[in-house]
Amino acid sequence: MLLGLKGKVAVVSGASRGIGRAIATELAREGANVVMAARRPDDLRQAAAAIEAERPGQVATVTADLTDPEEVGRVVDAAHQRFGPVQIAISNVIGHVIDAGKEGEGPGAGTFVSMPPGEYRNEFAHLLVSAWALAVRCIPDMKAGGWGRIMNIGSGVAREPTKDLPHVLPNTVRPAVAGLYRSLARELAPDGITVNNILTGSILTERNRSYWQWLAGERGQSVEEVTSGVTGGIPARRMGEPEEMAALVGFLASERAGRITGQSIPVDGGTNRHL
Repeated sequence: MLLGLKGKVAVVSGASRGIGRAIATELAREGANVVMAARRPDDLRQAAAAIEAERPGQVATVTADLTDPEEVGRVVDAAHQRFGPVQIAISNVIGHVIDAGKEGEGPGAGTFVSMPPGEYRNEFAHLLVSAWALAVRCIPDMKAGGWGRIMNIGSGVAREPTKDLPHVLPNTVRPAVAGLYRSLARELAPDGITVNNILTGSILTERNRSYWQWLAGERGQSVEEVTSGVTGGIPARRMGEPEEMAALVGFLASERAGRITGQSIPVDGGTNRHL
């Protein structure tokens, strides 16, 4: 599809694996110049090399922690130096609770009363501060050019809190990000800038596989029992692929999607029941 992205400059965070890598690949294939940012340099280099082999000269990498606003500034500065002003900004930062749980360092299952206050701060830094920092750093570029696309890769719990997560944190912070983006969309629409929140639901990524394995241990179940339960709750009766998320991001980044803004759009096989 000709999406009108040739020569556009995009920043994609969390781009070394999974959904972020698929998004970076999709945008590069559509002709965008992509700055890929992530914390793990080896994974980032491998992901970039795969894209470079197909689309030489269109990819740059920056190893950075996108929960730190100063690090976000460094990523955007790198984009300026390599390609020019940023026109597409994709925030894709995993929640602290899942990231720590994957590494065996999670805060443990918690309720509203029992969860330590520090864990709320960590989750806000991972999910809300990272999304805010990338947007606020790129908005001047977009306003100057009269065109821009800002997106956050979120979760279905932004629209429908779930009891299945072992922690209260994502149910608390994900809706805050959706509220931030809805407010920002109204403010920036006159400048030709769209702002949307893309909601994941059971996507087959390495992180999710690790999370399901960890969850199986928490519940005393096998991984097969956990994933079977997840799939059984999806009307489409299958998990999603990262490339399916990336396809929507590519369209929303396009010239054709200029009137779609302020939306939280699920890619979940029909799982969420909200209207």
